[in-house]
Amino acid sequence: MTPAVPNLTPGHSPSLIAATEKVRDVKISPSGKYIVYQVQPFYKSSDKSTSRLWLAETDVPNSAKPVTDGLFNDRAAVFHPNGRRIYFLSNRHHGKGAHIYSLEVENEDRGHPVDITANLGQKGAQAFEISPNGIFVAFTCVDDGGQHKTSDATLYHEKTGLSKLKICDIRSGDIWTIDGIRKDKHVESFSWISNGKELLYRLRDNKGVEYAEGNIIMERVSIDSDGSEVPRIIDSYERSPSSPTLWLPSGHIVELQSFEPRNTLDARTLFIHGSAHDSTHDRNSQSVRRLYGEKDDAVRMVNARPTADDSDAGEVAIEVSVGVDTNIDIARFESRKGDTQEIFTLFKTNADAVWFGAWDARRVTDEEGNSSYVAAVVLSSGERHQPPNVWAGRSQFGTTIREMRQLSFHLKWLKDAPIIRTERVVWKADDGMELDGMVRYPPGYEKSSGPLPTVLFIHGGPYRRDIMDYMPYFCNWREMLASAGYLVVSPNYRGSQGRGHDFAHAANLGIGMRDWPDCESMVDEAIRLGLADPDRLAVAGWSHGGSLAAWGVTQTKTRFKAAVVGAGVSNWEGMVMESGSPELEAAIGQRVPWDEEANTKVVGNRRLSPIHAVIDVTTAVLILHGEKDERVPVGQGIGLWRGLRRKAAQRGRDGAQLVVYPREPHG
Repeated sequence: MTPAVPNLTPGHSPSLIAATEKVRDVKISPSGKYIVYQVQPFYKSSDKSTSRLWLAETDVPNSAKPVTDGLFNDRAAVFHPNGRRIYFLSNRHHGKGAHIYSLEVENEDRGHPVDITANLGQKGAQAFEISPNGIFVAFTCVDDGGQHKTSDATLYHEKTGLSKLKICDIRSGDIWTIDGIRKDKHVESFSWISNGKELLYRLRDNKGVEYAEGNIIMERVSIDSDGSEVPRIIDSYERSPSSPTLWLPSGHIVELQSFEPRNTLDARTLFIHGSAHDSTHDRNSQSVRRLYGEKDDAVRMVNARPTADDSDAGEVAIEVSVGVDTNIDIARFESRKGDTQEIFTLFKTNADAVWFGAWDARRVTDEEGNSSYVAAVVLSSGERHQPPNVWAGRSQFGTTIREMRQLSFHLKWLKDAPIIRTERVVWKADDGMELDGMVRYPPGYEKSSGPLPTVLFIHGGPYRRDIMDYMPYFCNWREMLASAGYLVVSPNYRGSQGRGHDFAHAANLGIGMRDWPDCESMVDEAIRLGLADPDRLAVAGWSHGGSLAAWGVTQTKTRFKAAVVGAGVSNWEGMVMESGSPELEAAIGQRVPWDEEANTKVVGNRRLSPIHAVIDVTTAVLILHGEKDERVPVGQGIGLWRGLRRKAAQRGRDGAQLVVYPREPHG
């Protein structure tokens, strides 16, 4: 496949992409005056991870400044409820795990971070949350205790390394483990109840993604119990929710789950348990309601009113995927209003995109007692050629922010790089379903140039989407390929995020049923529009995108001249046996090796893996895989390479290449 431009332009070269940073983990202070966030290199230059914390003033453009030195892995920063200090995880004590540190905000000479968990063992803290009254920090960690292992042998399913829930008194530095929580369970999530004296937490049978698909127990416990009060079971789930569970001051309990909770592949929905919540566990009762998920997706939620006050109102901020756009909504609940809520959109994208979960939104109160709502978001825009940076704005209850201010200026090299024009296109699939996706053009492209060599670049997930962002990284080669002279088309196929339950649930039909035809239909549309050269086509992707690339080349045999299969699946039965997430792989592949009777009922004799169809493939396939990939084990890449080298047509045999990256995981 001959590109229109023979070499990568310096602006989007692999070396610059490999040296880039990600801007993430944004948090707003209780007064709304400050925003703290994290800047981290995408790739490690050694075995040591580093990350730096930055602080910005919400209403002052270009005010971001670093507050830590970047020599350690400083991350997960939050503000104390009084707003005067930030708390964060760091390895600056040179221990094996992270400790929790605090640092002054207002003082320009902030001094050195203070280790508030100096008495913690070597395992370190994993996640933490400050109580609404600011007195305690709850955190999870792995206990140092236990029997010393005398052998390297591992008993599969052995319950070792389970996360336990501990409390640190900020005033004294005392640390203790909460009595009564079952020691044979893994704490997967926790949050404070608004009184600051109780915690809500979820337990599962063991650590590891596989156990998130089993029974999950939710309990409530007092932190100052003398041991006489045992935790109370509040509810249970068929599988792990997609967010922490929050118990609001209004008495409502909320969390994100699949639209149909038992489904591994489905749209996400906000579940609301009424203020008269009990432990009947009936998720279809009238006291349990759903918000979002029918035509859009609620993909992330945060507590928008986490600081203790005298109000019985609870508020959450919800990231809502609406097609290729994103809204951040505020939902307010009050006990006196029962099972009704007030909802308004605080922020919405405008030809730009929110970086993966990198936002915060909350009700804030300044020193004079005036309240408002602030949103802080890491935004990028392919249409406006804007790299990811922190933007913020504020509004009053019921109104959408009209103007966002840019607070940071990171990733300047992307701003200076050649412009990659990005636009959304809409077309219809062969069954009449309206689809959309993104097209990225080479720098300086004019339609008079004629059809271009084209790469079908497929997003992973499948529950992800391609949107108006501008951020190349290890598994996103869209800008790099466009910079090299290729047209890059990226479809939002059925199974993707942003269009609700029916669209996302279509992934359960199995690999290749609707997802691949949707992807190929975008190539057909690009050819019809005169953009793509039908004789110079390639396909590429990472993770599920790599799986679909492998599926596509083995089904079409000759249509694509080249393909890149990054960490993709070649044998779905093998994935169910070896992957860290067997239920997910069974849902996508629709075959479970130990249940042949069920397989026959669901899919009959249809062959559901690319490895079954490598014969006569002429496409030259480059396979990329991490040696330590637990999500898609490296054997999937080796198997595809072996099959192509033995059964593909001569061009496919000669063109098959496998690159394994030592020590690297899935992503």
